[in-house]
Amino acid sequence: MATDYDAPRRRVEDELDTDSLEGLKAAESQSPGIDDDGEIVEPFDLPAVDLSGEELNVTVVPKQADEFTCAECFLVQRRNRVAFTQDDGSEVCLDCA
Repeated sequence: MATDYDAPRRRVEDELDTDSLEGLKAAESQSPGIDDDGEIVEPFDLPAVDLSGEELNVTVVPKQADEFTCAECFLVQRRNRVAFTQDDGSEVCLDCA
């Protein structure tokens, strides 16, 4: 039998048959920490801070002569990071190769 190593692993507690309605009900009754309304964690509200007036102070530098843009990840990198050049002339970095 083939094994799918990318499939999520099941723990010993999860060995119940959750494919049927009875199995799902049994699994639901055994899972601690879930409230009656089904909410697992407390909601988190972000502070009401207005950032619309903020300006970013970043200096943008154009691509230099010794840099290239990777055809896979689209990051600008130094020429010493070129792994190979594709047939269409685009270059790929060492990380994406």
